[in-house]
Amino acid sequence: MTDVHGDKTRLPAAAVVEQVLKWKDAGAGVALATVVKAWSTAPRRAGTQMAVHEDGTHFGTLFGTSVDTLVVSAALGALAEGKDAMVNVSVDDATASAAGMACGGALEIRLECIGSGQGAQVGVLREMLEALHSGHSVVLCTALSDGRRLLISGDGPASGAWASEAHKRARMDDTAIALVDGEEVLFQVFNAPLRLFVVGAVRTARALRDAAQLLGFEVTIIDPRAEMAGGPQFVGAAMLVGDVAATMRDLRLDSRCAVVVLAHAPEIDDPALIEAVRRNVFYIGALGSRKSHAARLARLEQAGVLAEQSARIHGPAGLDIGAIGPAEIAASIVAEMVAVLRKPR
Repeated sequence: MTDVHGDKTRLPAAAVVEQVLKWKDAGAGVALATVVKAWSTAPRRAGTQMAVHEDGTHFGTLFGTSVDTLVVSAALGALAEGKDAMVNVSVDDATASAAGMACGGALEIRLECIGSGQGAQVGVLREMLEALHSGHSVVLCTALSDGRRLLISGDGPASGAWASEAHKRARMDDTAIALVDGEEVLFQVFNAPLRLFVVGAVRTARALRDAAQLLGFEVTIIDPRAEMAGGPQFVGAAMLVGDVAATMRDLRLDSRCAVVVLAHAPEIDDPALIEAVRRNVFYIGALGSRKSHAARLARLEQAGVLAEQSARIHGPAGLDIGAIGPAEIAASIVAEMVAVLRKPR
């Protein structure tokens, strides 16, 4: 058995699907193995995948060599019969201990023989990859009974039971099985990276960059003042210098984005907020006292911002933890961002 990937623990989200289609396009028989159930302490969650070539080569891992060997064997059997299959694999305590876990458990794995050409199921996989390469979030929904698939946009309208559950899972970054209308459906979440746009290259922006990056956010600092944006203090974050309103209009802002304004300058903060409230970002925060926020809302109203739009702004930004100094303020803001991101809507 050959593993074609060296670091099996850090595959990009859709790398296995890409490999499946690459092998399939080259004319090979391919099985897609997907974990659909795992015990609570397992190192691989539901949705973890591995591609198996008809020659026994595999790409990705479901647990480790012992489990992968069993799955590859079962996948080759499924390919030989041309039928999808379910396989249960037990991981004993000794194997689990070698992997650094206290106890073993069981994995339930779905083996799918990938169809040829541009068939419906293969077409959905190609559509998924195209969406991901374009920076969009999607949820791949698969009925476990017969393998029917549906691709649902993470930003689109939630129409239908599958879509409603898919949006819930996307918001929680939670790939899982759910019972929908009496059937078990695997919801695989392929989210675009979380992005944070910080307006105002001030000291708190540096602390906010550090705190957000720890949570996996891609951070961009926006400021029209070149003298504020220069220097090494913002290394590790993208920097956009120029007119704030024009810069914000040019950004692709979606439900995986947060915007926080820190400049304490109406000519900088207000244009950013006016653009942000009109976009589908999940969080908008503005630093400042309650008094300054009230004045800010009055200015936005005069600029034509509707009350329901300005109500989306968290001001003062951050959870009320009695924060003192840039680091604690940053901690309070990222905590509030996560709370808003995960809150059911």
